[in-house]
Amino acid sequence: MIIKNGYILCNGIQKKDICIEGNTITDIGKNLRGSDTIDASKFLVMPGLVNTHTHLAMTLFRGYADDMPLQEWLRDYIWPKEMKLTPQDCYYGNLLGIIEMIKSGTTCFSDMYLREDQAVKAVKESGMRAVLSYGIADMGNKRRGEFMLRESLKFINAVKEPRIDIAFGPHSPYTCSSDFLLKIQEHALKLKKLTHIHLHETKEEIKKFEKKYGKTPIEMLESAGVLNSNVCAAHVVHVSGKELDILRKRNVKVLHCPASNLKLANGIAPVADMVKKGICVSLGTDGAASNNTQDLFAEMRLMALLQKVEDPGAMKADTAVKIATENGGTALNWKTGKIEKGFLADLIFIDLKKGFMVPRHNLASNVVYSMNSSAVNTVIIDGKFVMKNRKILTVDENEIIEKAREHAFDLVNR
Repeated sequence: MIIKNGYILCNGIQKKDICIEGNTITDIGKNLRGSDTIDASKFLVMPGLVNTHTHLAMTLFRGYADDMPLQEWLRDYIWPKEMKLTPQDCYYGNLLGIIEMIKSGTTCFSDMYLREDQAVKAVKESGMRAVLSYGIADMGNKRRGEFMLRESLKFINAVKEPRIDIAFGPHSPYTCSSDFLLKIQEHALKLKKLTHIHLHETKEEIKKFEKKYGKTPIEMLESAGVLNSNVCAAHVVHVSGKELDILRKRNVKVLHCPASNLKLANGIAPVADMVKKGICVSLGTDGAASNNTQDLFAEMRLMALLQKVEDPGAMKADTAVKIATENGGTALNWKTGKIEKGFLADLIFIDLKKGFMVPRHNLASNVVYSMNSSAVNTVIIDGKFVMKNRKILTVDENEIIEKAREHAFDLVNR
């Protein structure tokens, strides 16, 4: 397949063709020839966005428990209802989130949640790409930890899908003992899998942890030998320069979730400082219960603006786009997020006729500061069209929305 004459977001903006063979970009240039051609002359063609931290089935909780602190939100509302989730709840919650992601330009995501077998099913049917992990925690109970680790290993061994990778998902240092985390890391490194964890999300979390252990969570993970290049740390909001140096030294990937951090009053992560130090920062939405969307374009704009509170040049548009695309691929160990030979053909077409994309003085700036996801016209994942002209081709959008609505109302009333 040849994508012809698109404005390509690749080392700046260039009007070029893209050749796709199978699921891979094999050539980029002018006047490329092929029997199957797609006219992209009215579109910006850019890498699909990569959402590196979400809890996708939580779309069913969208709007259910808003405007309260994190621990109250979890303890009094979310955790009690999560105990009542059924497989079908999670299946339709995942599909609802995937529809939202596709229509807002996300082509790959990383999920940590419950009943991830239903996420596997939803990803396979929708054509999406994903890294999935069961959220696990030993809560200081050795037998509980051993059981959860066995279940995670079973899940890893059971799932063999070309567009799905499986990671370990220890919830956080305050719900997982250091011994449990170290065992997880031993398995993760042996199996070459990622470890997806919440880290330094709130001041309260860090304060309680430090009082109990005499160290911050990052310091504890470092001293225990847990931190490594396979660790994907979500949030990392409250962090010292010394702790950032530890993350950089260990090549830990930071999964930044600005909207969720603001909505739960957790703070603003020092992303510009992380980037300066050479830390790989990528972008996530968190779950729809705490965001409340899965729209990564909205997240990208918010991220860039928040870093400019004191310095308008703290985060350039090109950097914001890289964080939402290429860095996400790097964090998740998928060769995606970049238009380059040998990379996966995960691409989105942005409609340049939309008023908010005019004029075209700087298309990267338009992408970050003025566009919204309604401009996403076409989505290709793994070399296949999953959306054309804003119509999803792989699943029945209307049926899924109706089923998800029914399951959501039933769930909160159980």
